[in-house]
Amino acid sequence: MTDYKYFIQEGSRFHLKNNMPVALIRSLVCLIIAGAVYYIIPPEKKIGLWGAVIFVFFALVNLLKTTKKLTIDPDAQIIIHKNNLLNGEVVYRFDEFEQFYVLVGKYLFITMDSTAFFIFNQNGKEKRVPIVVGLFGSKTVQNAINEVSDIMNSSKK
Repeated sequence: MTDYKYFIQEGSRFHLKNNMPVALIRSLVCLIIAGAVYYIIPPEKKIGLWGAVIFVFFALVNLLKTTKKLTIDPDAQIIIHKNNLLNGEVVYRFDEFEQFYVLVGKYLFITMDSTAFFIFNQNGKEKRVPIVVGLFGSKTVQNAINEVSDIMNSSKK
């Protein structure tokens, strides 16, 4: 049995680990900023209210992303993906898998974030399924792709 950094094994299934503490800290920081913006900017200026609403929205999005579920079952040759609490589960088969894709965002030659995706071909349509997001570099994303590739190929061993 191999220990993975990004996945937890339960029987023949591998579940993506959820990074709840980081999401809670980000949400708390967004709520603190929302409160600060609301109380620092005078009530006559509506921008303080709108700024606070935007940061509350960011906090809610951070909490919503903690409900993401990704399960890889090498024995059944399927990947089960649920992006968040509001979306339903979608099942993809290994034979629909085409490749991995890494999207890297840079600003002034500095890598700001990178996202790893599965690329699936379902009935002639390309589907991108996010795996993980890494900040300030692409090493995290590459390591996650290596683990996913190892898990998907484990059924062939």
